Amino acid sequence: MQMDILAKIKLDISSCIGESLGVPGDYIYKIMQYPPKEEMGDLAIPLPALKVNPQKELEVRSKFVKSYNVSGPFLNVKLNEREVFIELFSSMNRDYGLEKVERPKKIIIEHTSANPIHPLHIGHLRNAIIGDTLVRLSKARGHDVISRFYVNDSGRQVALLIYGLSKLGYPEPAQGVKKDIWAGLIYAMTNIILEIRSLTDQLKLAQESEYREKITKRDELVGLASEIRSKNQEYFDRIAEAVKNDPDPEGKINEIIKRYEDGDPEIKAVVRKYVNYVLEGFRESLEKLGITFDYFDYESDILWSGEVKSVLRSALSSKARIEYKGTEALELNKYVDEEIRRELRIPEGLEIPPLVLTRSDGTTLYTVRDIAYTIRKFISTNAEQVINVIAEQQSVPQIQLRAALYLLGYPEMAKNLIHYSYSMVTLPGTTMSGRLGRYISLDEIYDKVMLTVLEKTKDRGGVNVAEIVNSAIRYAIISVSANRPITFNVSKVTNFEQNSGPYLQYTYVRAYNILAKYPHEINLNVDYTDVVMEKRKILMALLKFPEVFKVSADSLQPETLVSYLRSLADSFNSWYDKERVIQEPDERKRMTRLNLVKGVETVIRNGLQVLGISSLTKM
Repeated sequence: MQMDILAKIKLDISSCIGESLGVPGDYIYKIMQYPPKEEMGDLAIPLPALKVNPQKELEVRSKFVKSYNVSGPFLNVKLNEREVFIELFSSMNRDYGLEKVERPKKIIIEHTSANPIHPLHIGHLRNAIIGDTLVRLSKARGHDVISRFYVNDSGRQVALLIYGLSKLGYPEPAQGVKKDIWAGLIYAMTNIILEIRSLTDQLKLAQESEYREKITKRDELVGLASEIRSKNQEYFDRIAEAVKNDPDPEGKINEIIKRYEDGDPEIKAVVRKYVNYVLEGFRESLEKLGITFDYFDYESDILWSGEVKSVLRSALSSKARIEYKGTEALELNKYVDEEIRRELRIPEGLEIPPLVLTRSDGTTLYTVRDIAYTIRKFISTNAEQVINVIAEQQSVPQIQLRAALYLLGYPEMAKNLIHYSYSMVTLPGTTMSGRLGRYISLDEIYDKVMLTVLEKTKDRGGVNVAEIVNSAIRYAIISVSANRPITFNVSKVTNFEQNSGPYLQYTYVRAYNILAKYPHEINLNVDYTDVVMEKRKILMALLKFPEVFKVSADSLQPETLVSYLRSLADSFNSWYDKERVIQEPDERKRMTRLNLVKGVETVIRNGLQVLGISSLTKM
């Protein structure tokens, strides 16, 4: 494995400065920073932290130091381009920058985990791409990573879908129809029909003060019903008629839930069949973006195995057990002290709600199943860390989960369970609701981006359009910090000129083709005086790649790597538009520039690879 060259350089400089000042070199290395402005230098050491007089004579004998000066409280160091160039390019290999950890971990990353009732939509898109990118980053860092998808097949939403299907006589999807889209339509029809029925019943007993609000809501639903009926009038009318003649729809839905939880063979076969149809659609959508899973874990399996009952027994015998709103719960706030809060990353002062364990009929809630599933994830593979990619709206339930694990005797699991939270993603001018059949599916997003890319590349033969689409969508998601909302704009994400996945791919194509056109070997017989301005900036950026990759992977922040690659691409394109490379008549200058191009090609290829984006050779 190639050593991080920047780390080697920083260690050498730290040792020399430490020797001059009488301060341990490893301490200087730890506090070394980057100046806020390029003209100040390449490295900076805060002198107050060293407790030395800034005016003291310094003598830094490192070959990597070109110059240094004390400016205010900082010692600023400018690196020697010649020595950096030699160190970097004499050892740069194909895997440059992809530094492995000294001690790999076994890590589980659960992501996407959408309810199997309708197609994946734009909200799931962010979850899926973040999760898959974390898997790739962590694997590239050397960890043993397993990706999992949690199939919530035993809740009310799946039971609602099965109820609707039962009213249609359990039909099969038509030939050529995507199965998740087909199921999503039936789910939305069933839900809207039941909601209209419920509101109609409520209106009979409504007080004057609430009558207007309910009638307005029902009128809105009737409008939606007309809209969704137009998609399949036969299905809609059959479900509506069957619901009208059903004296107790909610009772039937609860019966489906109960029978499935109990493992009734007949209902098991039905539910699994249609859930798997939807998952088939999920796989088809996700594979367009190169996203796959090692395991699909069914919630029902955890129920039938007895794991949920075991957790429930443990919870009911806990000192934290209380009766809450007529059912069983765990009182978490009282038993989670300040020290535990710190260990479990629970915000100070947050009032943790009781964790409700069962419904009034005694059936378990998803919270208990989440505890059982978390235990399974850790134990089944001896995982050291479990990362759940879940929307920010689930922050409190995830806190409840960690606190409950701690109280039930699994403190290490609680500490090593990470909630990777992300904010919303929207399309301009759209409002979504899966239960009402209003959403922009992942497939629709993909097709919109595809059409735009096809238009932009229509005069370019042999272009891999699918990979450009993948890069456009992935980049749009992972270029933004997960805690910030995203507005997905199709024209911006397909911009070939700047700040997009296709832009990075186009930059790679330029670098690759320069090298492809040069028929000779690239050597180090270079003109170091030519490493100025943009070329020096590129050299220093290439030097930082291993460090940026490590920080991005270790902190689970892919946006850090994306920002770096974008900046490198900007510097390269700015320079390449001004100067010749292969056509440069001075052989040593030509070789200087070819080495830099080779570095850019290597770094962009490796950076894109760990982000799940292909480095194309033609665009």
